[in-house]
Amino acid sequence: MNKHILLVMKWLKDKDSVSQDELRENSRENRGAVGGAADAAYYDNYIAAAYWVKEYFEETDEDRAQYEKELNK
Repeated sequence: MNKHILLVMKWLKDKDSVSQDELRENSRENRGAVGGAADAAYYDNYIAAAYWVKEYFEETDEDRAQYEKELNK
């Protein structure tokens, strides 16, 4: 499970659940689809963050449902 995508998904679900410092750090550490999602969240761009999260799952074939389950804990 990619903790960086999970953080962006958490932000997408509830913007107040993630601090600006967490988003900045997440953005600094990533590239590619993960980086796109992290950067978009840091810059408060919901549509772009959602797009990059979708791209991440398409690129990796990971099970998005597992991430959703983790968020709902």
